[in-house]
Amino acid sequence: MNQLFKFIVNRHQDILRYAMFILAALAITYLYPKTASFKYEFEKGKPWKYENLIAPFSFGVLKSDASINKEKQKILENFSPYYRKDTTVLGNQQKQFVKTFNQKYRSLNNDTTFKESLDSAMLVQKGLNALEEVYQKGILNIAKEHNDFAKDRQVTVVKGNVAREKKIGQLYNLRSAYQALRKKLKKNDTLQALILLPLLQQSLNYNITYDHKTSQEVKERKLENVSIYRGMVQKGEMIIGKGSIVTDEKHQILQSFKREYQKRVLGSNKGYVLSIGYFILTAIVLALFVFFLQLFAESVFESNRKIAFILLMMFLLLLLVKNISSTDPNLLYAVPFCILPITLRPFFGNQVALQAHISLLLLSSFITPYGYEFIFLQFIAGMMAIYSNFRAQYWSDFFLACFYIWLTYIVGYFGISLLQEANLGNVDYQKFGWLTLNALLTLLAYPLIPIFERLFGFVSAITLLELSDINKPLLKELSLKAPGTFQHSLQVANLAEATASEVGADPLLTKVGALYHDVGKMENPAFFIENQNAERNPHDDLPFEVSAKVITDHVKNGVKIAKKHGLQDLIIDFIRTHHGTSRVEFFYQSYLKNYPDDEVDEALFSYPGPLPYSKETAVLMMADSVEAASRSLKKPTSTDIERLVERIINYKIEQNQFINSDITFRDIKVSKRILKKMLNSIYHVRVSYPQAETISDSE
Repeated sequence: MNQLFKFIVNRHQDILRYAMFILAALAITYLYPKTASFKYEFEKGKPWKYENLIAPFSFGVLKSDASINKEKQKILENFSPYYRKDTTVLGNQQKQFVKTFNQKYRSLNNDTTFKESLDSAMLVQKGLNALEEVYQKGILNIAKEHNDFAKDRQVTVVKGNVAREKKIGQLYNLRSAYQALRKKLKKNDTLQALILLPLLQQSLNYNITYDHKTSQEVKERKLENVSIYRGMVQKGEMIIGKGSIVTDEKHQILQSFKREYQKRVLGSNKGYVLSIGYFILTAIVLALFVFFLQLFAESVFESNRKIAFILLMMFLLLLLVKNISSTDPNLLYAVPFCILPITLRPFFGNQVALQAHISLLLLSSFITPYGYEFIFLQFIAGMMAIYSNFRAQYWSDFFLACFYIWLTYIVGYFGISLLQEANLGNVDYQKFGWLTLNALLTLLAYPLIPIFERLFGFVSAITLLELSDINKPLLKELSLKAPGTFQHSLQVANLAEATASEVGADPLLTKVGALYHDVGKMENPAFFIENQNAERNPHDDLPFEVSAKVITDHVKNGVKIAKKHGLQDLIIDFIRTHHGTSRVEFFYQSYLKNYPDDEVDEALFSYPGPLPYSKETAVLMMADSVEAASRSLKKPTSTDIERLVERIINYKIEQNQFINSDITFRDIKVSKRILKKMLNSIYHVRVSYPQAETISDSE
């Protein structure tokens, strides 16, 4: 148990790192579809690349979506909405008529002659009969959504349990009902019409009203009953032969077979079996990504924070792909896959960005309903995002990169469409709009980079550009407290930047690291030769080992000052590594000379390290050492400078100062050439060209 505990404590970072990959694999597996995939891939206009396909069972041939939609549209156009006839309205309105008539009749008390001439019972009966005749035919209250219906359009009138279709023109509305009453009464007796019409008009009301609920239920039932099949393929019948072109007809039959196969065969598969399969494949993709980081991006692999960021970005994009695939697959063309490589590139470089993009596309292929062509399109767009070589600190470069991405999408999709459709008229030009939106959404990477930088503590080109400003407070303080060191740092920055550009390192990062590498000398500026005047050297009063400690402590002091001013770890690493584990040779040799019989502890005269771990930190070590040593030259010649550069850098190699960095012998050779050239320019040395060629050949 103790051994296990010690192992966990000692390897907890490694355990956490691999745990993150396992959790990522599980989380990504959860996003995959819960049904197995069809084992054949096919596309319209392309040949069938498998053996002859024989139907293993009988299945119906699906109608095309367009055909089904056309049938449904026809049903909607010819649908007779349901209206319900209320039989109680007639009785209620007849009662209302009798009541109103009696009130009117009693008001005729003063005109007894007129009153006696009327047969009230007969008039009431005539009014009741007229109302019954109108209400039997029906007074329709047309719904707002049916106002544009023509008179010959049919509606279904439900009376009790009986439904009959009637044309709208066969039913009354309030106005036509009144006109019918008026015509009928005036035809028989104008006086009676004069008395009854106002009373009958008050008794008119709708007795046929729209039944929305029944209409919707019947409409939905009819739409559901639309058959999705247009024929059958019998068991044993050949579906398609090897090499046959997948025509529109064959494509529809294959789609029908795929649907039935998924339902009958794949639908019976256990969900956990699929999940295990998906997990294995996801784990393989992520394992390959892990191996890549171990071999080619060790600094990323050893940072759990960086790994967590990359995995989180991949998961969020896969989650977006999953949600869009389940709603409208066409929108997948608008998903900005290139945000991943564009965002990763400023932090981790081209190789990591490209490998992460490839891994993302491999994983998303299990989710998207599209085949190889879609993944191919996203792959070439991601490559263009990386190869466009944009500078993250400039909006103009971002726009240019997004333009190149858009152009790659458009040209790539157009080429794929020509292969699939073989006809310009069949190209889905709507996809061009989605791809344009994709390129515009990719611009979101620009504001995301500084956000991620602050959230995860990364360093982007935007921050490096800010730090390179010599008016930053820390550099301003360095120029005031240690002006000689500040000038030395500026020279080293120029040398390191030029060298980094030639050996494939990050020139901006190297320059910024060089500007801050000696900030620790602010603690005791007078103890460093570049800040001393000719009057007095404070080292004259100190033992050699104490002087060496003062010198080497500028690394420790520099780290402390940098952390106090909030510099990122990436910049602080330049402070830690710019002397590696080399010795302070002057005081070491002086000690040996003055105390030849003493056993010397080299650690007292050596920098604490660590060694440079990257091209950038190795370049800084070379530029710093060469620039500092060149200050001891009095009126140097070209030969003096070349010998100095060779001697200083070769000594660093002998001391194994570059063994942890990925700098090559070729890079070192190029670095020597650049440093010689730059120092010759600084000291205004006139180069002897034949001599320079001889030295170059001998290197």
